[in-house]
Amino acid sequence: MAKDYYKALGLQPSASPSDIKKAYRRLAMKYHPDRNPGKEKEATEKFKEISEAYGVLGDPEKRQQYDQYGTVGDIGDIFGSNTTSTGFEDVMRGFQGRGLSFDFLDPILGDALRGQGYRVSFSGLGKSGGPRRRSSGTRRFTLEDLFGGPQQQEQPPMTVTYELAISPEEAAKGATKRLTRKGRKLEVKVPPGVHTGSIVRLANACTITDGCQGDILIRIKVK
Repeated sequence: MAKDYYKALGLQPSASPSDIKKAYRRLAMKYHPDRNPGKEKEATEKFKEISEAYGVLGDPEKRQQYDQYGTVGDIGDIFGSNTTSTGFEDVMRGFQGRGLSFDFLDPILGDALRGQGYRVSFSGLGKSGGPRRRSSGTRRFTLEDLFGGPQQQEQPPMTVTYELAISPEEAAKGATKRLTRKGRKLEVKVPPGVHTGSIVRLANACTITDGCQGDILIRIKVK
């Protein structure tokens, strides 16, 4: 094999997936450049080595190929599966929780991220408490951008109001009317005894007409 990924993580080929993840997390903390003053360059290279190893051994399919054929990868493999990207995310959040810097990741992971369509900078994320722009061509970056994107804010339910004119007879006896909104037809059942200003609520009807939660309120006008 061109590279011994098990040796890089200090493991035997019989190591379990849990063992592999634990070893990567432990070594990532050990070889963070902030924890190796005066040896930052060596620590960065070691971090790159163990991350590449984890990118292969942490993915069951890639690990099988490696065990059978000696197939090796590169550091970009760490983003290649949910398992390894989650493991990497855990490590990054560990760095963030300990106030460790992220700057050293730019030269290591920049190409891999750009290959996935990101134009990012890790510089400023971590010790300074948040990301910063490095240039006009570099997007503002947070951990959430990398790991599935920021959570979408749930939109508040919308409310749509319509006015419906009915006759006095319909108001007294009740009636069934039809409403068309955005090409969708809805049936409005007007109960008997309504008057001008009465509201008939079509509960959550916006899911049909607008594709989102919300009620349609029918304001009755008797004439």
